[in-house]
Amino acid sequence: MIIVKDLHKKFEDNHVLRGVSYHIHPGEKIVIVGPSGSGKSTFLRCLNLLETPTSGEVWFDGQNITDPKTNINEVRRHMGMVFQHFNLFNNLTIMDNITLAPIKHKMMSEEEAKETALKLLQRMGLSEKADAYPSSLSGGQKQRIAIVRSLAMSPKVMLFDEPTSALDPEMVGEVLAVMKELADSGMTMVVVTHEMGFAREVGTKVLFMDEGVIMEENTPREFFANPQSPRLKEFLSKVL
Repeated sequence: MIIVKDLHKKFEDNHVLRGVSYHIHPGEKIVIVGPSGSGKSTFLRCLNLLETPTSGEVWFDGQNITDPKTNINEVRRHMGMVFQHFNLFNNLTIMDNITLAPIKHKMMSEEEAKETALKLLQRMGLSEKADAYPSSLSGGQKQRIAIVRSLAMSPKVMLFDEPTSALDPEMVGEVLAVMKELADSGMTMVVVTHEMGFAREVGTKVLFMDEGVIMEENTPREFFANPQSPRLKEFLSKVL
């Protein structure tokens, strides 16, 4: 579904990604871990061109989205993105936050969009929040709404950029539970996270990034039980 070829990203003198190549297949749950500053979030944001790669290619669904002729907004309709800080519109109700994009992109009528939104809110146990504003919600509720907003577009893949790192510890579980349910439903997911339990339980592959490259990848069982590189052993000894 996603093919990354020799991806480089520089911010002035800072060479953040150094020739990353990777394939993501439909239905996979790719979990990316690594120390701060290793390039994890930059890599994720290059997948939907929120960051423009300095060089290299990203292909999504058979299309080279790094080609300047590609209509990236059209492509992003099929790639849900959930951010660390929710990025909800504070001046809109929850219902309007969820229905804005499907209506604007003429994917659904207003009626259909509201019906879809209500079904998704029910699935998250948040149907009573449809007319509330984001400021009245807890962090965990905001993040679940952010996930609903992405799902309302019926994406082919969901990208998560440290979705629990801005949450109080007791709210982390409710967001991870929603993500786990999403994974169980067969959604293709790419998740940058510090939650090792989630990586172990939900990932089909776990990638370890450091200094702008993918240093190691493996199944969760092998990744945690038999780390190959000294650098990954050191990292796991600090986080587990």
